Amino acid sequence: MHDGHDVHSAHHHHHHDLDASSSSREEAVALLGYMVAHNEHHAEELAELAETMRGLELFQVAEEIEGSIVDFKEGNLKLRAAFALLKE
Repeated sequence: MHDGHDVHSAHHHHHHDLDASSSSREEAVALLGYMVAHNEHHAEELAELAETMRGLELFQVAEEIEGSIVDFKEGNLKLRAAFALLKE
């Protein structure tokens, strides 16, 4: 969740300044495509974090993070479906 903490921006640099109120279909396609890729990147980062937690023998923490990755991927499947419909 993006709650304003610097932890998010410390790991990689990107901006969340895309306008979600896109005024054209082309802008909406671009925004949704970006969001799908962006979420996939976050899932990869979470997988790395879970692996780090396992290395620290924080197994319950790792399992919770891995559960969130499942949720990320499920949500992204729905976003991909929306993206496919939008591109039609």
